[in-house]
Amino acid sequence: MNKLIISSIALSLFSATTIAATTTPVAVNGGAVHFKGEIVNAACAVDAGSSDQTIRLGQVRSSKLTADGNVSSPVGFAIQLDDCDTTVAGTASVAFTGSEVSGKNNVLAVQATGAGAATNVGVQILDSHSQPLQLDGTNFGSTILLTNGTNTIPLQARYIATGAATAGTANADATFKIQYQ
Repeated sequence: MNKLIISSIALSLFSATTIAATTTPVAVNGGAVHFKGEIVNAACAVDAGSSDQTIRLGQVRSSKLTADGNVSSPVGFAIQLDDCDTTVAGTASVAFTGSEVSGKNNVLAVQATGAGAATNVGVQILDSHSQPLQLDGTNFGSTILLTNGTNTIPLQARYIATGAATAGTANADATFKIQYQ
């Protein structure tokens, strides 16, 4: 009986030591976290989800973009403005800046060059009245009337041919700024 008790105690101590050994905390490097933002003194704040968007224009058949000025169906997107205060400003409008197609100040040039890149095509950004926006950063699109709280600036994007488009990747980037009045 004593041997059984001694064996049980020894086994318990061994098990406790084993459990303690496996639960020892281990710390490893996990990576970095980057915090980005801006404090603004404006009528509204651009929503975090609107500040870095990817608009998927999808696949468009090159046969739809065979001549200069042919366009694809537009894809809607929006810029959301949060915490708006109409005592500061009553309207908002947006302007875009981007790499333009030579001679066309309202057509974004596609980024890709070389094999696999589409040619003779660009991207147009349209305001809420379906008017193409110039990409110089100083011409603001149609204004929206602000209300207190959350507001949305509706926009659209589409491909536009600058000649007979060839198949390939057709990505473009633009930055925007908001004007409050």
